Amino acid sequence: MARISHSRRLPSQSSSPEPSSDKENRQNSARVEKRSQAQTMTSGANAKRQRLSNRASNIQSGSQSQITLSQQERVKQFYDPDQDEKERRRVRKGLRDLTRELHDSRSEYMQPGNHGIRDTIQKANEYFQEVKQTSDATIDSRLLVSAADLSYKKTAHLVLGDASAGIDVDEFVSKCISFMRGAPEDSQAMMSSTQRRRGQASGRSQADPNDSDEDQGDAMNWDWLGRSACFRHNARPSISGFLLGPLSVQKRTRQLTQRRARERIDPSQAVRPQELREEDLDRQEASNLTTMCTSINKLLAKTQNAGQDMVERLLSQLEEEPTDDMVQEVMAQHHVADDGGVPLFHFCINPRSFGQSVENLFYVSFLVRDGTVGIQVDSRQLPTLHAAKPYAPNEAQRKGVQKHQAIFSLDFETWRDLIEVYDIKESIIPHREEEQHENTGRGWYVKLASGAIAVFSPVSLTPEVREAVSSLGGDLKYIAALDLEHHINITPWKEAYPDAEIIAPEGLYEKRQSNPEYKDAPFQHVFRKENYGQQKISEEFDSEFETEYVYGHPSRELVFLHKRSHTLIEADLLFNLPAREQYSKTGESATSGLLTKIISPLLSTNAPATWQKRFVWYILSSGDRKAFNESVRRIDKWDFNRLIPCHGDVVESGAKGVFRTVMEWHLEGRKNI
Repeated sequence: MARISHSRRLPSQSSSPEPSSDKENRQNSARVEKRSQAQTMTSGANAKRQRLSNRASNIQSGSQSQITLSQQERVKQFYDPDQDEKERRRVRKGLRDLTRELHDSRSEYMQPGNHGIRDTIQKANEYFQEVKQTSDATIDSRLLVSAADLSYKKTAHLVLGDASAGIDVDEFVSKCISFMRGAPEDSQAMMSSTQRRRGQASGRSQADPNDSDEDQGDAMNWDWLGRSACFRHNARPSISGFLLGPLSVQKRTRQLTQRRARERIDPSQAVRPQELREEDLDRQEASNLTTMCTSINKLLAKTQNAGQDMVERLLSQLEEEPTDDMVQEVMAQHHVADDGGVPLFHFCINPRSFGQSVENLFYVSFLVRDGTVGIQVDSRQLPTLHAAKPYAPNEAQRKGVQKHQAIFSLDFETWRDLIEVYDIKESIIPHREEEQHENTGRGWYVKLASGAIAVFSPVSLTPEVREAVSSLGGDLKYIAALDLEHHINITPWKEAYPDAEIIAPEGLYEKRQSNPEYKDAPFQHVFRKENYGQQKISEEFDSEFETEYVYGHPSRELVFLHKRSHTLIEADLLFNLPAREQYSKTGESATSGLLTKIISPLLSTNAPATWQKRFVWYILSSGDRKAFNESVRRIDKWDFNRLIPCHGDVVESGAKGVFRTVMEWHLEGRKNI
């Protein structure tokens, strides 16, 4: 039995390749061995089987004991439960000093170029070589975590800058710890006896018997922090005895009101209300759109019926069979086409007024839209007008009647050509007498740095205008006609200032020679398509102005940019109706008149300015859209904030945005619906 117990004791001693870490584990293993001996003595039935198994285990335990002896020295390099206590105290004190220094010097270590964190980690590595206990390793791990956090904050501070707001909590806590550790020795004298007893009792109850002396020295004086941070205060409510009033009293002064006599209106300055006469009401009624369209519709039906009856009567009175030329001549005399309609141009074109010709076409377009007038073409493919009755909606849907729209342009030159080709002496729509208004055009003059004056799109040379030019020095050197339409007043300006040089687009000089009133000396500066981009005026002019010749515009527009004032000057490239500023001196509304009421909303720059976009796209740029787009893109690159059009109000600010809104389709090179 003794051998059996001895044989079981051997594997139990050699079963663990490493020695136990403390004495308590050794005592427990001894108890286990005694218990196993008692069990072995009571199990006689299995003795033989156990001897066989113990023989094999003895062989294994011998090899394990050899492995344990070879590994024991290497294990002690990292873990030694029997490490010298003095060495442990030195290591623990060094690690705690490094931790304390790391927290106390946070602000210094955070500065760029400071190597405190690196030096702390290097010293910690030196102490770590002597760490052989798990409790000492936890102190080292806390130091390493604190150093890593501080390193992360320093990296973020260097990369992103100091984006912190308020108080750095970690720095505040470290400062509080440093303050409590630096409390004076006699701080306990400030405490009452009860507080001292409580502090001692709590200190004894919370003390760890396994901690070293250095742990006891790290206690923080919370009482010192509390007494230093708290101030005496009065907890009593603010009753009336404590309400001493405001710190300063401002005496209110009484404001004296000055009584004045009732203001009386000078009878000599009174303006009598305007009296509306019966003819004024009749004129207003006559200019109404509905009234005008109705009268024109009646006139068309009357002209068509009367012309057809007259032609039939005259042809029936002829004894011989009339020839085709004779029939055409008779029909032309009575304004009847061979399809029975009235020629459109003879009906609408007014040879005495270009503006009324445009108005007549507008009136007819409304009648065509309503279905009361139809448009056809005769045998010569010329448009004719026919009186018609509009279909009811159900009938139009049953017959498949569809509405079609057509857009055509009519400029001044085309209007004159139509009058000449068709020999129009008088329009069928009678001429309407126009009221004489003061010229509401706009001219613009600039004084250059050299003292010379440049005038753009000159208006009538009135005494007031002469005085304005004289006030600038009177040295008018440049007269610019912005396109083929804005040139009427060039002659009086040239006569008044014969030394001035005229700037104009190609074709304007030839156009003016057809009118005896406009015959001038040759222009000095003519912008031509073949010299595009190379035209220069003079050094003094080109230094202050950028010039763009928009030859893709039907009126061959000249656009100028005054660099110093960031102002864009143009004539018919962009409109900003209604022209309230220009009509402000006439005493009339800028929106009065039928044509103005129709056109003003169409040529407004208010976003999205869809109608003006269509007007520029379908009419102004239809001749050469590619060249027009290129000019618009070059103008868009200029630096301007103000825009002065010849038609409409000045855009005092934000002109670049207005220009891009109206010219959006041309800047993108495509139309967006």
